[in-house]
Amino acid sequence: MTSIHVRAFSISDRDFLLSLVSRFTGFDLPAWRTRAEIDEANRKALLNAMDQPETDALILIAEDEHGEPAGFLHLQTQTDYFNGEKHGYISDVVVAPAFEGQGVGRLLLNAAEDWARGQGFRLLTLYVFAGNAHARRVYERAGFDQEVIKYVKPLN
Repeated sequence: MTSIHVRAFSISDRDFLLSLVSRFTGFDLPAWRTRAEIDEANRKALLNAMDQPETDALILIAEDEHGEPAGFLHLQTQTDYFNGEKHGYISDVVVAPAFEGQGVGRLLLNAAEDWARGQGFRLLTLYVFAGNAHARRVYERAGFDQEVIKYVKPLN
């Protein structure tokens, strides 16, 4: 089995991160969303995170023993709407197709938990599309639970 470790992002990882943008839309999307709009928004957000990193954010790279990138995780700090408490937020987590099913996602989620605990946060949050059943199962197995469910009504 391949040995995977996690390290901090470097600018040489830029193309790898951008190459995985389409992974954010690899499932059934809501009818009112397009892959193009979601991919473009995610591409812009990643470029911003890489080019103008926030002081309370972090991008981590999972890679194998040969330096082959296997996935990445983008962490940010957010403020809870209800109590004003700072918490960790997983903005993005993606595993490269060649590394699916090898525990890379779980390793990245564990790194996110370690980071959040190290920041003194009590909570770690993320958003996921309702139609992304695979990701939802991964998050639930990792101990995440639903809190708020967003409803949308397209208006014609």
